[in-house]
Amino acid sequence: MSAAAAGGIAWETIRALDAHVHLATAEWVEDSMGPYLPSVEAYFRRPLRVMSLEEMVSQYRQQGVAGILLAWDAERNTRRPPLRNERVAEICRTFPDVFLGFGSVDPGRPDALQRLDALPALGLRGLKLHPTMQGFDPLDERFGPFFARAADLGLRLLVHTGTSGVGAREPGGQGLRLDLAQPIRLDALAARHPAMPILLAHVGWPWHLESLAMALHKRNVFLDISGWRYRYLPDEILREMKGRLQDQVLFGTDFPMFSLDRQLDEFQQLGLPAEISRKILVDNARSFLGLGDGSV
Repeated sequence: MSAAAAGGIAWETIRALDAHVHLATAEWVEDSMGPYLPSVEAYFRRPLRVMSLEEMVSQYRQQGVAGILLAWDAERNTRRPPLRNERVAEICRTFPDVFLGFGSVDPGRPDALQRLDALPALGLRGLKLHPTMQGFDPLDERFGPFFARAADLGLRLLVHTGTSGVGAREPGGQGLRLDLAQPIRLDALAARHPAMPILLAHVGWPWHLESLAMALHKRNVFLDISGWRYRYLPDEILREMKGRLQDQVLFGTDFPMFSLDRQLDEFQQLGLPAEISRKILVDNARSFLGLGDGSV
C-alpha cells in the first residue's frame, strides 16, 4: 500500500485491517497512560517505545496494513488527559490510506450526548468504550439514552472486554475494576439495538465463553483478537473462528503493545485456510464497518 492510495483505504489490495490501534506518540503513551504505563509495560513484557506519527504510519504502509485508530477518553475516572476525537480525526484526514478513526466519549460526562453528536461530522465511524478505564457499568440504565443516540447516529461500537494490562499486578489494580468489562454486560445492549454492530475487543478473556455465546446468538456481535500472542488464544476461540464465527472475528494487534510485523507473522503461523484468513484479516472488518462495497 502506498501514498498513491491517499484517496482512502485500498480494500482490495491491503494485507490486513488492524481493528485495534492506539496512537504510539507521546500524546497517548505518556500523557494519557501516565502513571499506568509501568503496569502496561510489565504486563506485556516490553517497553512502549514512543515514536513519531510519521514512523508509525511508515510501519503500517510498509506492511500493507490499514487500521482503526482509537481516541481515548478516560479523563473523568483517571484524571489523565484524553486523546481527543479531533486529533484522531485530523490524523485520519492526513493519512486516509492508512487510518480510519473511532472516537471516544465517556458516557459519564455531563456533555456525553453532545460529544457523540459531533463524531459523524468529524468523519469518525465508530465509538471506542473502555468500561474499566472510564469507570462505568454498561448495564446502568442511566446510559440507555447514550447508547440509543450512538445507534441513531449509525456508530459502530468497539468495547474493551475482559482483563486489562492497565493497572495489572499493582495493589488494587490502581483502582480499576475488571468486572465492568465482563462481556455479558453488553448483551442487553446488543439485543436492544440489533442494527448496531458491537465489537468485543480482546475476546473478553477470562469470560471468552460469554463472548462466543453472544456472537453465536447475535449476528451484530463481533470479536477482535487484539491484545494476544495468537498462539495463546483459547482453544474455544480458535475452533469457532475456523468454523461458525469465521465471519465475525476481526484481526487486531493492540499496537503499540504488540509489534505489527510480529503479529502478522504469528497470524500466518495459525495455518488457517486462505479463505478464512482473508475474512479475518480484511473482509470481516468491512462487514463490521458497513463497507461491503469497499469504499471509505
